[in-house]
Amino acid sequence: MKPSFFRHAACTGALLLSMMACADAANTAPKAATADGLMAAIQAAVGDAACDGPQHCRSIAVGAKPCGGPDGFLAWSSKRTDEKTLRSLVEQHAALRKQENLRNEMSSTCEIETNPGVVCQAARCTLLPRGQGSVPLDPR
Repeated sequence: MKPSFFRHAACTGALLLSMMACADAANTAPKAATADGLMAAIQAAVGDAACDGPQHCRSIAVGAKPCGGPDGFLAWSSKRTDEKTLRSLVEQHAALRKQENLRNEMSSTCEIETNPGVVCQAARCTLLPRGQGSVPLDPR
Protein backbone atom coordinates (compact mmCIF):
# COMPACT_ATOMS: atom_id res chain seq x y z
CA MET A 1 0.00 0.00 0.00
CA LYS A 2 1.11 3.48 -0.77
CA PRO A 3 1.64 6.11 1.93
CA SER A 4 -0.99 8.33 0.29
CA PHE A 5 -3.64 5.67 1.04
CA PHE A 6 -2.90 5.94 4.77
CA ARG A 7 -2.98 9.73 4.61
CA HIS A 8 -6.31 9.61 2.80
CA ALA A 9 -7.73 7.12 5.32
CA ALA A 10 -6.50 9.23 8.24
CA CYS A 11 -8.06 12.38 6.77
CA THR A 12 -11.33 10.58 6.11
CA GLY A 13 -11.40 9.25 9.68
CA ALA A 14 -10.66 12.68 11.11
CA LEU A 15 -13.39 14.22 8.95
CA LEU A 16 -15.93 11.64 10.13
CA LEU A 17 -15.01 12.21 13.78
CA SER A 18 -15.33 15.99 13.43
CA MET A 19 -18.71 15.62 11.69
CA MET A 20 -19.93 13.41 14.53
CA ALA A 21 -18.74 15.94 17.09
CA CYS A 22 -20.59 18.72 15.25
CA ALA A 23 -23.76 16.64 15.13
CA ASP A 24 -23.53 16.01 18.89
CA ALA A 25 -23.01 19.72 19.52
CA ALA A 26 -26.04 20.58 17.38
CA ASN A 27 -28.19 18.14 19.36
CA THR A 28 -27.19 19.69 22.68
CA ALA A 29 -27.30 23.34 21.57
CA PRO A 30 -30.09 25.36 23.19
CA LYS A 31 -33.22 25.59 21.08
CA ALA A 32 -34.41 28.96 19.83
CA ALA A 33 -36.82 30.61 22.22
CA THR A 34 -40.50 30.27 21.43
CA ALA A 35 -43.38 32.46 22.55
CA ASP A 36 -44.85 29.51 24.48
CA GLY A 37 -41.50 28.77 26.12
CA LEU A 38 -41.06 32.40 27.12
CA MET A 39 -44.60 32.55 28.52
CA ALA A 40 -43.78 29.50 30.64
CA ALA A 41 -40.63 31.28 31.85
CA ILE A 42 -42.68 34.41 32.63
CA GLN A 43 -45.18 32.38 34.63
CA ALA A 44 -42.33 30.64 36.47
CA ALA A 45 -40.76 34.03 37.29
CA VAL A 46 -44.09 35.28 38.65
CA GLY A 47 -44.61 32.10 40.67
CA ASP A 48 -47.39 32.29 43.24
CA ALA A 49 -47.41 36.15 43.32
CA ALA A 50 -47.58 36.10 47.13
CA CYS A 51 -48.22 39.38 48.91
CA ASP A 52 -48.56 40.75 52.43
CA GLY A 53 -50.50 43.77 51.21
CA PRO A 54 -51.17 45.95 48.15
CA GLN A 55 -47.65 47.43 48.31
CA HIS A 56 -46.29 44.21 46.76
CA CYS A 57 -48.77 43.94 43.87
CA ARG A 58 -47.98 45.03 40.33
CA SER A 59 -49.31 44.26 36.87
CA ILE A 60 -47.45 43.94 33.59
CA ALA A 61 -48.60 43.93 29.97
CA VAL A 62 -47.82 40.68 28.14
CA GLY A 63 -47.88 39.59 24.52
CA ALA A 64 -48.54 41.63 21.41
CA LYS A 65 -51.72 41.95 19.36
CA PRO A 66 -51.43 42.28 15.59
CA CYS A 67 -53.01 45.77 15.72
CA GLY A 68 -50.66 46.80 18.53
CA GLY A 69 -50.81 46.75 22.29
CA PRO A 70 -50.59 43.77 24.64
CA ASP A 71 -52.63 40.55 24.59
CA GLY A 72 -53.42 41.11 28.25
CA PHE A 73 -52.01 41.70 31.71
CA LEU A 74 -50.46 39.55 34.39
CA ALA A 75 -50.39 40.16 38.16
CA TRP A 76 -47.06 39.73 39.94
CA SER A 77 -45.54 40.43 43.35
CA SER A 78 -42.48 42.54 44.07
CA LYS A 79 -42.07 40.38 47.17
CA ARG A 80 -41.23 37.26 45.12
CA THR A 81 -40.35 38.33 41.58
CA ASP A 82 -37.23 40.03 40.26
CA GLU A 83 -38.61 42.93 38.20
CA LYS A 84 -35.60 43.23 35.89
CA THR A 85 -35.77 39.54 34.94
CA LEU A 86 -39.53 39.66 34.48
CA ARG A 87 -39.39 42.76 32.26
CA SER A 88 -36.67 41.19 30.12
CA LEU A 89 -38.72 38.02 29.60
CA VAL A 90 -41.86 40.02 28.82
CA GLU A 91 -40.00 42.16 26.26
CA GLN A 92 -38.56 39.07 24.56
CA HIS A 93 -42.00 37.44 24.51
CA ALA A 94 -43.65 40.54 22.99
CA ALA A 95 -40.94 40.76 20.30
CA LEU A 96 -41.50 37.11 19.35
CA ARG A 97 -45.27 37.57 19.27
CA LYS A 98 -44.84 40.61 16.97
CA GLN A 99 -42.65 38.53 14.64
CA GLU A 100 -45.18 35.68 14.64
CA ASN A 101 -48.03 38.11 13.91
CA LEU A 102 -46.14 39.58 10.93
CA ARG A 103 -44.92 36.23 9.60
CA ASN A 104 -48.39 34.68 9.81
CA GLU A 105 -50.17 37.84 8.60
CA MET A 106 -52.37 37.76 11.69
CA SER A 107 -55.24 40.15 12.27
CA SER A 108 -57.35 40.87 15.31
CA THR A 109 -60.32 42.90 16.47
CA CYS A 110 -57.94 45.72 17.43
CA GLU A 111 -59.59 46.09 20.82
CA ILE A 112 -57.36 47.91 23.27
CA GLU A 113 -56.55 45.91 26.38
CA THR A 114 -56.53 48.14 29.42
CA ASN A 115 -54.80 47.41 32.65
CA PRO A 116 -57.54 46.22 35.03
CA GLY A 117 -55.49 46.95 38.14
CA VAL A 118 -54.33 44.52 40.77
CA VAL A 119 -55.09 43.80 44.43
CA CYS A 120 -53.68 41.62 47.17
CA GLN A 121 -56.43 39.10 47.77
CA ALA A 122 -56.04 35.99 49.96
CA ALA A 123 -52.28 36.75 50.17
CA ARG A 124 -51.90 36.66 46.38
CA CYS A 125 -51.65 39.46 43.83
CA THR A 126 -54.69 39.18 41.58
CA LEU A 127 -55.94 41.16 38.60
CA LEU A 128 -59.24 42.91 39.11
CA PRO A 129 -62.05 41.76 36.81
CA ARG A 130 -62.36 43.78 33.61
CA GLY A 131 -64.29 46.98 34.08
CA GLN A 132 -63.73 47.16 37.86
CA GLY A 133 -61.27 49.67 39.14
CA SER A 134 -58.47 51.26 37.24
CA VAL A 135 -54.76 51.71 37.51
CA PRO A 136 -54.00 54.77 39.66
CA LEU A 137 -52.30 57.59 37.79
CA ASP A 138 -48.64 58.15 38.52
CA PRO A 139 -48.51 61.19 40.87
CA ARG A 140 -45.24 62.45 39.34
